[in-house]
Amino acid sequence: MTLQKNHNGEYVISPRKAGPEAAAFGTGFAPDINADGSMLGFDGLVEGTSGGLITYAIYTAVLTFLDTEKSVKSGQLTRDEQREIVLDRTWECTKGAVPTVIIISCLLAVFPFLGWPAFLAGLIGGGVMATRITRAVFDALSEEQRQTLVTKAKEAEVTIKGLTDVDDADPAMGVA
Repeated sequence: MTLQKNHNGEYVISPRKAGPEAAAFGTGFAPDINADGSMLGFDGLVEGTSGGLITYAIYTAVLTFLDTEKSVKSGQLTRDEQREIVLDRTWECTKGAVPTVIIISCLLAVFPFLGWPAFLAGLIGGGVMATRITRAVFDALSEEQRQTLVTKAKEAEVTIKGLTDVDDADPAMGVA
């Protein structure tokens, strides 16, 4: 979850949402359903759209699950409520991504020379997705799990910027 300032000047916690990185990754690595190796025509449109939407939906579901996991562990939500939140948010976000994914897929189907830039955008999008999911996993950990992870990383002399290189007295990370 992220802290943002709303139009009234108040700070609110807003959930993580899948961004264009998921659409780029999904269409850049779309499944080749008919195994022809091409993104041309209607087949390319279907392959790019399906890859983009499936990736977007899974990514949204994972981020939402991780954002609500702490509430489940603390007893504020039940697993059933968490499941409903994940399903609702995934459905709403994926519906909103349909135009973007279809436009990207149409461009790739009509202009196949954009395949390499889409592939590179997919690589970058995949890296962004991995970073955001890693951060969400770390945020979903309990204080005890987080401290154990930081301790083990320090023992192994592994530094992860923003996760394990934080001063032990930093209350913002909850690692005391």
